[in-house]
Amino acid sequence: MYRKILHKIKSNNLKYCIVGLGYVGLPLALRLIRAKCNTHGYDIDKNKTRSLIKGKSYISNIKSKELEYFKGTKEKLFNNIKKLEEMDVIFVCLPTPLNSDKSPDMSYLNSFFKKIKFFKKKYQTIILESTVYPGASQDIIKKHNLKKKLKKKELYFVYSPERENPGMKNFSYKTTPKVVSGYNKDSLIIGINIYKKFVNRVVETSSLSNAEATKLLENLFRSVNIGLINEFKIICEKLNLNIYEIIKSASTKNFGFMKFLPGPGLGGHCIPIDPYYLNWASRKKGYTAQFIKTSGDINSKMPMRIVNKISNVLKKKKSKKSNLKILLVGIAYKKNIDDDRETPGYEIIYQLQKRKYKVNYYDPYIPKIKSGRKFKDKIKLKSIKISQKNLRNHDAILIVTDHDKINYNYILKNSNLIFDSRGVYKDHYDNEKIFSV
Repeated sequence: MYRKILHKIKSNNLKYCIVGLGYVGLPLALRLIRAKCNTHGYDIDKNKTRSLIKGKSYISNIKSKELEYFKGTKEKLFNNIKKLEEMDVIFVCLPTPLNSDKSPDMSYLNSFFKKIKFFKKKYQTIILESTVYPGASQDIIKKHNLKKKLKKKELYFVYSPERENPGMKNFSYKTTPKVVSGYNKDSLIIGINIYKKFVNRVVETSSLSNAEATKLLENLFRSVNIGLINEFKIICEKLNLNIYEIIKSASTKNFGFMKFLPGPGLGGHCIPIDPYYLNWASRKKGYTAQFIKTSGDINSKMPMRIVNKISNVLKKKKSKKSNLKILLVGIAYKKNIDDDRETPGYEIIYQLQKRKYKVNYYDPYIPKIKSGRKFKDKIKLKSIKISQKNLRNHDAILIVTDHDKINYNYILKNSNLIFDSRGVYKDHYDNEKIFSV
């Protein structure tokens, strides 16, 4: 049967469905559409499917004109999970956050697989793209009794970790390879052929677990290096060194060095979370990962360190004014996107408010704090405008996210005091009203 499926893949005679139309799922759907695949979308969030049917984008780096395929086509988008029985290939792009004890929260995936295990349709292919711990795919297969179907070759299971890079305009799978693995040989071959429809280079691994660990290593690499450069920044401040000049100089080395920049802490769905998945899996086998814990501790403490420095500077300036007002510029977890998942900005706002500061924020991509985010019940703010009046009405400005479309010269000219966590004003640190944090 799998040869018939391969023929259908090549002839574009399969129905594809993306489960979870968020920052990973929607870009994946567009890639399938460009490859002339019969593409569908499923999401429990009716607002997302309604927006797509109207042809409106809810992700900043995806333009509404790119969504013409879905516009006015209710049969392509649905919230009823039973309609997945009609699909041949199901891409699972569901969130995998952390529990309060830093263990993997697999509830979204387990809830989904619990529902679909009753599907009667044979020869479907399930492709999991969510980031998980090593061994998670096998655990899902076992927990939800999928082995029988897999052994009878009535179901094919593929794992391929997402490699989306929100905000990077030139990101493409024409230049970025895709790692693909399968439960068995047939699953792997089917997975490779599906991804070859829109990926130039497919890298196969010998097991599902190796592919799962690949994703974690990619993000652990970034987490550790961001932790390193954040600690290096602390050291540079103690030694009265210019970290940005040092980074610029070190970057001239054309081998053995990769440039990382300090910031207010980690954000996004990957870097603040994935290393803990690996640490959790490692601890179950009796080993606590040292680098993971250390870098995680450094990065997680950056928001509080920034808040402490702001408080200390304001005290030294002997400001006796009560309810000092601070404006955060940028709230997304990185520049030029509307993604606020795990952003350190919310932690900073929360901690400032605890100290009785009056806090506002401005972000051209995030008009208000979205429901479901961390501190959502404690922070209820909407973005205010950047104007001369608003800037001067705040005692201090804190640069959290360095969006390109923000006029930083205007902010500099009209602000009373600036705290810079992104190096936006690195050439102006001799200015007495600018502080690097």
